[in-house]
Amino acid sequence: MRFQLSSLSAGLLAAAVSAQDPVQTGPFNLHIKGKEGSSIDGYAGSCHAGAAIEGLCYNEGSLPAGNYVEYYFNASSYTKVDGADVGKLIWKLPYTDGSGGQATVDQGLALQFTVNSNVAAAMFGFGSYSVDLGFDKEGKLFGVSYIDDSTFEPGKSPFPSGNATADYQWYACWQYFTGYYYQSIGWASTSPPHNPTCEPVDIFQEFPSSY
Repeated sequence: MRFQLSSLSAGLLAAAVSAQDPVQTGPFNLHIKGKEGSSIDGYAGSCHAGAAIEGLCYNEGSLPAGNYVEYYFNASSYTKVDGADVGKLIWKLPYTDGSGGQATVDQGLALQFTVNSNVAAAMFGFGSYSVDLGFDKEGKLFGVSYIDDSTFEPGKSPFPSGNATADYQWYACWQYFTGYYYQSIGWASTSPPHNPTCEPVDIFQEFPSSY
């Protein structure tokens, strides 16, 4: 796929994403493996979902070729969970710059919910809404939670204690978003998922030997 952005727009977007100058690692791939009897086994790939919007789609079987299956991790310097860095999962959106050359700009992974489902679609885009994630000692991707609303009491502030926890609520589901219908990665806020096509998965960080 090919994207064209104006040089001014691309510059502003790149500056917004890189303002905090995090430590970036990559490229790596995301191996999706089913659990609880699921036969899912394949790799994540960024799939077109609109202008500068991509879903995190499931590709069955061996690793495809191309930058659309290459990801990066921007680690923060201030948060860890069980010793693992917390940060943002990044895909580098390709575009043609003002001089006709090829360049990329970072997009962070966010979760998009609908009002009638407990399953969010994992999607790449721009803005400040990307979700905090990390990779544990086994290389599994986890989501980060800071508070548990099941413990809330009336009038008592649940201000985070600083003890973040890792959650693994990933699923491969057929999902409809921005006019597209893909088998892609979702996050269920509660179990079981409302979407009956969802299969539970783990997502592993893999650094190919060729990198």
